[in-house]
Amino acid sequence: MDDLWRPEIEMAVARGRTLALTAEDEEWRGGDGDAKSALVVPLRVRGQVIGALDLFEADQDRQWSEDDIALVEAVADQVALAVENARAYEEIQKTAVRLREMDTLKSQFLANMSHELRTPLNSIIGFSRVMLKGIDGPLTELQKTDLTSIYTNGQHLLGLINDVLDMSRIEAGMMELVFEPMDLRPIIDGVMSTAMGLVKDRPVKLVQEVADDLPIIRADSTRIRQVLLNLISNAAKFTEEGSITMRAWADDDHITVSVTDTGRGIPEEHWGTIFQEFQQVDGTATRRVGGTGLGLPISRHFVELHGGRIWVESEMRIGSTFTFTIPIHGPGYVQDPELAALEIDSNRRLVLAVEGDEGMMAFYRRYLERHGYQIVGLADADRVQLWVRELSPFAVLMDIMMPQVDGWKVLEKLKTSRETAHVPVVICSIGADEAQALSLGAAAYLTRPVLEKDLLQAMAVAARLQSI
Repeated sequence: MDDLWRPEIEMAVARGRTLALTAEDEEWRGGDGDAKSALVVPLRVRGQVIGALDLFEADQDRQWSEDDIALVEAVADQVALAVENARAYEEIQKTAVRLREMDTLKSQFLANMSHELRTPLNSIIGFSRVMLKGIDGPLTELQKTDLTSIYTNGQHLLGLINDVLDMSRIEAGMMELVFEPMDLRPIIDGVMSTAMGLVKDRPVKLVQEVADDLPIIRADSTRIRQVLLNLISNAAKFTEEGSITMRAWADDDHITVSVTDTGRGIPEEHWGTIFQEFQQVDGTATRRVGGTGLGLPISRHFVELHGGRIWVESEMRIGSTFTFTIPIHGPGYVQDPELAALEIDSNRRLVLAVEGDEGMMAFYRRYLERHGYQIVGLADADRVQLWVRELSPFAVLMDIMMPQVDGWKVLEKLKTSRETAHVPVVICSIGADEAQALSLGAAAYLTRPVLEKDLLQAMAVAARLQSI
């Protein structure tokens, strides 16, 4: 310590207080001989002295005033605060690293465990279903009852595992949705068919009210189906008699779905908490019907990832209504007047031609429209991603050599985005690298001038890719 700290610093740290020293101070006597006076203030961090702020005069003996002492003590407080903040920041950084490592390990553990659990469960469910169908021979009524219990409980356990894994992915920010055009009506039909099995032994009537003009929406069909199943299953759990009604309608911008039941109802103070992870309204009731408390939180996350919101309204002993809305065009949609004005013929295969040359556009229309295709032209390559995402065309015809736009980057973006990767892209260009086009995911490469048979062969390749 003698080599690092001056004598006056050692004195201040040892005594734990401010020292105003002069050459007349008998204990200090000018320190090591190179200072005639010194003002030393200890630096305290969380009550511990970690050092000192030292001002000294080497040329003259100075008498330190009260103002001098107050100023240096104020500066020392700020220095100590800065040191404490630096230490806290370093600790936060270390903690963040440890938390990220723990989160990664947790995600890996859950993924591994879910796989280990689901593998035998799938066998249990699969073989019990085979036996229930009588494929391995006739069964007695007692055997059917036992196998039905095995099958039902296996399905229930598999659902719980999937819920935990979904929540883990959501918390880790790893849940990715695939937005594509979808018709909500058949999904509602399928969910209501499933609901019939959930209430078959109870006097519960299922009602479906879906507007005739329900539009095609851009959403992740798998996750929307999961939301609907969660809501209808939740209603079935707590409705002993009466009805469960699913309604769906739309306005200019949003589609709205509600599930109304005649169950016991939910106290108003729980309307918000039931959408939080692992929160349940009534421990005794939920133990009777089962569940992890994750169905509604997962539904909330999926709805919010779509850019929508979900809420509940309820009256005790009357029933509850769960409602959610999502944008028709998906999250972050920007209105494109030209896109909105398109008239799409659902009876023809839609081909988006990204082409600024009117002559080539006329060529595409002349040779493809008579074979049952509808050609839509787009001259602005900057809007390719939006148009492909919204139109989900049968195929895209695109020139690599486009003015002011790097065609390779456009192709790469189309094929790496989960929303557009499924759409075959046919490159119609000149002087471009065929090998590079195919390596980036192009379905086919045509060199201009293009012949009719070449176009039709490329569309055949696109058809094969669409069927995979």
